[in-house]
Amino acid sequence: MADVIIVGAGPAGSALGRLLARRGISVAILEAGFFPKRKPCGESLNPGAIAALGRMGYAPEAELADAAVPLRGWRLHTPRSRLAADYPGGLRGLACPRERLDRWLAESASRAGASLLEGMRVDRLLFDDGRVCGVSGRTERGAAFRLTAPFVVGADGLRSVVARRAGLALSGSVRKIAFTVRLDGWPQTEPYVELYVRRDEVVGIAPFAGGTANMTVVVPEWRAIEAAGRKPAFVRQIAGRWPELAPAFERAAIDGEVLACGPFDRPVSAAARPGLMLVGDAAGYYDPLTGQGIYRALRGAELAADALAQALASGSQRPLYDYDRTIRETFRTGTRLQRLIDYVCRHPAWLDGASAVLGGWPAATRRLAGLIGDCPPPLPR
Repeated sequence: MADVIIVGAGPAGSALGRLLARRGISVAILEAGFFPKRKPCGESLNPGAIAALGRMGYAPEAELADAAVPLRGWRLHTPRSRLAADYPGGLRGLACPRERLDRWLAESASRAGASLLEGMRVDRLLFDDGRVCGVSGRTERGAAFRLTAPFVVGADGLRSVVARRAGLALSGSVRKIAFTVRLDGWPQTEPYVELYVRRDEVVGIAPFAGGTANMTVVVPEWRAIEAAGRKPAFVRQIAGRWPELAPAFERAAIDGEVLACGPFDRPVSAAARPGLMLVGDAAGYYDPLTGQGIYRALRGAELAADALAQALASGSQRPLYDYDRTIRETFRTGTRLQRLIDYVCRHPAWLDGASAVLGGWPAATRRLAGLIGDCPPPLPR
């Protein structure tokens, strides 16, 4: 029997599994799918995520160099304005395909000693006197399984089965759907995430190596109905409304399936209960525009690893509740900023006004880029 069962082998689950395994804790990571696999995501890591990987002993710039592109910051485009923001202090992010990133993290967890079990779809939690004590589900071939452990972690993403089965998932008020495509033949661009924003529409583009790119289109849930049966045409229609993108689209092709996810705004009542913790998107998610999801997954994994180690050593549930409080405090400023940015983006006049003010105020632009990038503070001189 493992000490900890982790449901989901995305960045949060794999990073947590590796951290625990390196402490000598027995870990089983259950992944419903098989690697490598694509994921609907903006596919960029901000400087905060890069710093978190560094603290864990990874060297992403070197180990992912074959697929990743360093990012200097982001550029915001509206129908009437344009704003460029570099991360402060020369910090860099990375644009990297999720199938490459996720497999790299999962294999690293496995090499550290975690047991990685693919094709294991969890559909229920097991309880003992109100405490979560395990999971049950079916393998990819349909065979039933039942596993128990002192602690279970839900790292199973936006629509977390674990959060729902634990009674922790709530309904959000912001309803958005994202469509993610891989573009082949995309022209080499400067190392920025490009964001094209107008009322009820966002188009984000992150450049990869080898003339490919990620494009993610985000629209309200009611608009997504238009995509039924015609997802490729729908994302081209939305992106094609921007004249700046038209020449590139004449040469680029959509490579593979159009992936969809959402609706967004997935709050939880708590990120812990007896025997259980939530990390990453499963622990609550608001809006994808700022690109902070992978940072939160990795930072949450760091905090969860400390809490689980303390809980296993002490036999107490208290570290789980401390973890819940800590992640709320850690991510509070970022969540408030996400809500503010979402509100401004839904009011074009406000968005253009804010863009104009920031464009003439470089210090404020750097500060905003630092907050959105979860940039670590500069080292003392």
